[in-house]
Amino acid sequence: MFGLPASGKTTLARHLLDHLRAEHGADCGLYDADIERATGILRDLGWSPSDRIATIRALAHAASQHQVGIVTLVTSTEAERQLAADLLGERLHLIHVHAPEPVRHARDALRTVRAYRTNPAPDAPELTWSDPEQPALALDTTAPLSTTVNTLFTFAATTLANVASP
Repeated sequence: MFGLPASGKTTLARHLLDHLRAEHGADCGLYDADIERATGILRDLGWSPSDRIATIRALAHAASQHQVGIVTLVTSTEAERQLAADLLGERLHLIHVHAPEPVRHARDALRTVRAYRTNPAPDAPELTWSDPEQPALALDTTAPLSTTVNTLFTFAATTLANVASP
C-alpha cells in the first residue's frame, strides 16, 4: 500500500492483516515503513533518495518471506514503484491509498510523530510525489472506513483466489 503520509495506509493494512489471518489463516506479515524506521529494520534510514531505495529493498525482502506480505510506504515516484515491481514481480499488487491534503493534514495533527513538517526537507517524499500510473487498486479514504475496508477485502480475496488457481 502506498500513498502520501497520513492517507490511511497503516489503518487499512492493519484491518487487512487481521482479516486475512482470521478468515483465510494466511501467513501474513505487515511492514509499515514508519514503524520500521522508528523501531525496526529501518532504524538507520531517512528520506534521502538512497535511503528510500534501501527502504523499498528491505521491506520487499521482509514481505517476500510470507505468503502475503503487506507493506505500507510512500513510494513517491514511478521509479520507486518500478523498483518494488522489479523486486517482487507477480507478487506485487500496488494499492494506492489516497486522501485530499486537508484530510491528511488533519489526521497527521492527531499523530504523536508528525509526518508533515512546517518546512519540509528537500528530500521529503511529499515534495517528489507523482500520482501512480496504474495501481492494481485505488482507495479513497474519505469514504466510510467500512466501505474502504470491504473494497480492500474483496480485492484481496480475488487476488488470493487468482494466485491459488493454476
